[in-house]
Amino acid sequence: MPSERLLTSWTDYETIVGQLLPMAQYSVAIFDRDLTALQLERPAVNEALAAFLRRSPDALLRIAVQSAQLACTRSPRLMQLLRRSAHNFHLVEVPPHLARLSDSLLLVDGAHGLIRFHQDHPRGKEILSSPEGCQPYCKRFEEIWSEGGTPISASTLGL
Repeated sequence: MPSERLLTSWTDYETIVGQLLPMAQYSVAIFDRDLTALQLERPAVNEALAAFLRRSPDALLRIAVQSAQLACTRSPRLMQLLRRSAHNFHLVEVPPHLARLSDSLLLVDGAHGLIRFHQDHPRGKEILSSPEGCQPYCKRFEEIWSEGGTPISASTLGL
């Protein structure tokens, strides 16, 4: 049954992240400043992402960040997951002209979402089982993703 609920605390936010990721069947799309609030390094959250990527060869995890520095330097589990699943996990640092964007999106299968209205605050909205409710946010993510950016690799290239 479709539902929407307003969130007002970081505890609610963390709880919903932990509930949404295990629900993913075919796609997870994330837009965030630097992934800090999502806490993708927590073992349970990271394992939910890994299980999602193992579930199907067609599973697709796309993450767009405004700054990839923290992900690259302080997220060894996430980087290991990127290394193992580079065929269906894409991490991109968006172009600088998108730095003014202040919201955060976590979208699962185009039907579930966790939207933070401003990256500095926990106030947001949880959307469950509502493709119609998620549609504007999925469109926004696709617009952000289409802007391109710098792909992040988990392996170091060199001679």
